[in-house]
Amino acid sequence: MEYRLNLPKGVYVSILTLLLFTTIIYSKVELALDKQMINYLSGLFIMATIHGSLLIRMGKFDVYKNVLNAIWNIQTACAFIYGVYIMIEYSAIGLKNPETIIKMLTSDAYLFIPVVVFLSVICIARAGYSVAEIFKNPIIKIRSKQIEYPKDNFPD
Repeated sequence: MEYRLNLPKGVYVSILTLLLFTTIIYSKVELALDKQMINYLSGLFIMATIHGSLLIRMGKFDVYKNVLNAIWNIQTACAFIYGVYIMIEYSAIGLKNPETIIKMLTSDAYLFIPVVVFLSVICIARAGYSVAEIFKNPIIKIRSKQIEYPKDNFPD
């Protein structure tokens, strides 16, 4: 049994280019935790790119992309509102230190850290989907050239 993705060469070139840049950055970093983070982020990016490519081939890409974009837009709106709140608080009260963010980090770290991780995953997945979308037309052309086998030939 053969397992192949049957994607355009550009997808593979993009992934290999990312791995090349990741290797260069990885060799410059000294801390083990930073190296581990680079591995996780590049792995997530590669999986998102391949997942996006496969969704394009299945014709379900737009739904998933719109969900990621909706989450991203909500995050951006929250960040903007928080930024405006901080600016108003600084100008009205004259604070010298961003006390509200420090309070949130120290008192609600169990909420703050998972939210940051979740939004980081959304950001990386959006980037991977964007790379996959670059190759949308070639992926659709490859899909149309594939031979579909009748379902009667496969045992249950």
